[in-house]
Amino acid sequence: MANIDIGSDEDLHQTMMMKPKRKGLQLTNLPKDILCSILSRLPIKEAVRTSILLEHWKHLWRCHSNLEFSLRSMFPGPRTNGPNDVRPWKDVFIERVDAVLQQHSGAGVDNIQFQAPCDDEHGDRIEGWVRFATASKTKQLILDFSATHHIEQHPYKIDLRLLDDSKSSHLQSIKLCSVSLKVPADFKGFRNLKWIFLADTNITDGDLHHLVSNCSGILEFLGIAGCGMLRRLHISHLSNKLKHLQVYDCRLLQAMELNFGLVKLEYRGPSVLLSPPGSLLLADICIKLEGICTNSLEYMFTKLGHNVPRLEILTLRCREGKVWDSLFLASTFCASLFNIS
Repeated sequence: MANIDIGSDEDLHQTMMMKPKRKGLQLTNLPKDILCSILSRLPIKEAVRTSILLEHWKHLWRCHSNLEFSLRSMFPGPRTNGPNDVRPWKDVFIERVDAVLQQHSGAGVDNIQFQAPCDDEHGDRIEGWVRFATASKTKQLILDFSATHHIEQHPYKIDLRLLDDSKSSHLQSIKLCSVSLKVPADFKGFRNLKWIFLADTNITDGDLHHLVSNCSGILEFLGIAGCGMLRRLHISHLSNKLKHLQVYDCRLLQAMELNFGLVKLEYRGPSVLLSPPGSLLLADICIKLEGICTNSLEYMFTKLGHNVPRLEILTLRCREGKVWDSLFLASTFCASLFNIS
């Protein structure tokens, strides 16, 4: 077989240099705002790393609009997760968050999240994060200080005045988990807030009513989970536009008074009473009862329909077989679609 001469390396290099270069859009030639938008789709840790690629990319990450800080994202490698091993990771996490926020431009942040088992010991640092969020006009804020293991700690006492309209009129969505929550008397409310989720907080009946009543009538979603001090959920402000309510695992809850145009209710927990007849406009209810009894079933099948005259879908989830003993009562119920699982 004849040998094929492909020439020397020098000849090959000259040939390649003589070939016309293909013209096209180069990543490095994109406008700064587009590059910032691309970097904002990367985790903040990876976005910071791009600063070493090119000289004029050195500061691009500082316009990142999607700041998500969590132990998982900042320490993706294997690590121990026991309660005695959290502290070292937590301290490093706080230092890294502070370092990023100090170098960030502080403008154009749409979403900012802090997810780590922090507590009131780090209150000054957390308050600095909250102030950064409000100063950057963020639209979505998540403070999730839940711990994967039981850890003796004092929850961070959040001052809602740092987030109300006197400080942040751009906030549209907020999630608060494992914080101590007290609504001050001079709380100014949320003018543009559409979405609230509260989990594992010590909020009381009165504070929750005060909080929701000061959302200027545009709140569309309210989620409550594991709030152990709630006994009666009273949300009857006439200007409310709330459409979707989630209530999970509030063990002491006894009743819900929901006098507004609610469309969807998701509930998990012990049996509770709903508001008086004719007050609800619900169309979709999903209920998962714990410790279900015949009385609660009778209430749902004979009285709930009068309270919720527009109900179209009722999804009931329970484990105990006694639900079937009361199904004959369903003939009096007004729902057009009834699911039991």
